Amino acid sequence: MREGLQKLGLLACAAVIVVSVAPLRAAAQGDSTHYQTLQLGERSRGMAAAYTAFAADGAAIWFNPAGLPLLEPKLLQGSLSLVQRRTLNIEGAIVTDGPDGPGGETQVEDFDLKSSPSLPGFAVASFALGKRKEELGNRKPVQIAISAFVLYSYSVGGDINFQDELGRTNSIQFYQDDRASYFAVGVGHRPNRHFSWGVTLLARNRTIQHVETTSIAEGGTQDPTQGSPCASSPTIPFCILDARQLNRNTVFRMNAWDLSMRIGLMHLIGKRWRVGIMFQPPGIKVGGKSNLRFELSDVRPSNDPNDPGLSDSVFADIERDARSPIPWELRFGASYVISSKVVVAADIQLVGPINDGSIAPGIPQLEDRANSSGILLADSTKRDFTWNISLGSEIQINKFLFTRFGFLTDNSSAPDASGTGTFIRPSKIDRYGFSASVGGAKNGKGLSAGVSVLFGKGTGNGLDFTNEAFENDTNFTRVPVKERILIISVGGDIGQTADIVKTRVKEKKSQKQIDAEKEAEKRARRAEMREETDPELKAAQREAIEAREALDAAEERVKGADDRVERLKSIKRGNLDQEDQGAIQGATQSGIETIR
Repeated sequence: MREGLQKLGLLACAAVIVVSVAPLRAAAQGDSTHYQTLQLGERSRGMAAAYTAFAADGAAIWFNPAGLPLLEPKLLQGSLSLVQRRTLNIEGAIVTDGPDGPGGETQVEDFDLKSSPSLPGFAVASFALGKRKEELGNRKPVQIAISAFVLYSYSVGGDINFQDELGRTNSIQFYQDDRASYFAVGVGHRPNRHFSWGVTLLARNRTIQHVETTSIAEGGTQDPTQGSPCASSPTIPFCILDARQLNRNTVFRMNAWDLSMRIGLMHLIGKRWRVGIMFQPPGIKVGGKSNLRFELSDVRPSNDPNDPGLSDSVFADIERDARSPIPWELRFGASYVISSKVVVAADIQLVGPINDGSIAPGIPQLEDRANSSGILLADSTKRDFTWNISLGSEIQINKFLFTRFGFLTDNSSAPDASGTGTFIRPSKIDRYGFSASVGGAKNGKGLSAGVSVLFGKGTGNGLDFTNEAFENDTNFTRVPVKERILIISVGGDIGQTADIVKTRVKEKKSQKQIDAEKEAEKRARRAEMREETDPELKAAQREAIEAREALDAAEERVKGADDRVERLKSIKRGNLDQEDQGAIQGATQSGIETIR
């Protein structure tokens, strides 16, 4: 009887997982089993994360820090997901014996579940350091960036009620919140015009809060002699005698800190090609803790075959270690400028496995009982090797308007799980999807809006409540799952415009001061010449003044001729002009300066 009640408790909570927890995970690297990242800036999102070689904005701090020294000397950038929708279809989610009981016709129920997960924004600030180098287009060779973002965040809660064959209502209330936040600092160095490298140090904080309350009844017989409703409990339709009652409360919290590092290299080949590589070694655990508050009450009837009339009560408030490993990751990328209007990019992502373990190692377990940390808490850290590809493009529509398109895969790292099991296993859903965005850039500022659509297919948790499944311990099954994700977002360069305006004002003031000084000097020389009484000296002064004026005029003609040469080069070559190509290799014209 004890084993049967444990199984029933497991199944009841498993049903909650199928119905309420699985669909509420945030998308775009929205859980610990997927690694593609779409929320770090509108540019990388629009190009479907094909960004290891392109790395043309602040998202380089994540995709490839070697791209940092190619950005604007001062940059403040942000993005925000406005709308997100996730739909999950689970075929054969629940199988029961039906109202006829064991031996009768089984009932199969599918679920179509919709949710709106949250995906917070991304922000990055960067600035250049060092002495300007003429070889780099009078740019500084070092760029430092800082960033803060949430890789994924979701909260879910519910109150599930279901009836057994006697008409009793069993209930489960739950709430779960899982959040992974990153704080990053990166530095990139460009020693020459063809090569750059960079390093990003990241601190990740993952927090989990899981609250679970379960009330399960098993066995017993109806007693119609006491009438309907039950005399002792008018809220139920009839009395059930000699039933076993189990109540269980779990409050689990985890807070884990880990460090990781991303090392990037980038090579500029000719005037059109970029190739990049980024490697992230496995993360390093810094610290963390988990806390479990657990209560269990198990009341047996007088005719219980094992311990008749015995009541068990268990209480615990313990603190243990926390574990949330970060796998190694390797990205390869290339980008190519096709013309003055089009650039394309491609990425390959490889992510390593993670050994089996628990996010809360050392939490004690009760014999023949479900996981004390939470029956619906998937606490296993085991992940398999996985890979993904990204393809993206950016197309300039006119001088200020551009659009982006991309395709990507987002395969799951969840271990393969077929057949049946005795615990909840992560869903294994492999995704593919498309991204698109449109935006504008002018005077060093940009604004974009985009959309991403992902489609997934795989297996998830299904539950078999039939009597045969209880007898054979085959209650946890794998069933087909289909998924659709929609993301609408907006982003841009924030604060950069003000800095450029200030810089230009300063430049104009400086030039005005120079012109005023030159004019004052000319007036002083002419006044000195007019006051001169020696004819020979006065003639020499006039000749010097006329020579200086001729030199100034010649410099103006040289400047005008140089400008015409550059314009002609732009027209003839048609692919590398900073002004015309700005939207392609950098909304702030940073990318094209790099290639030039």
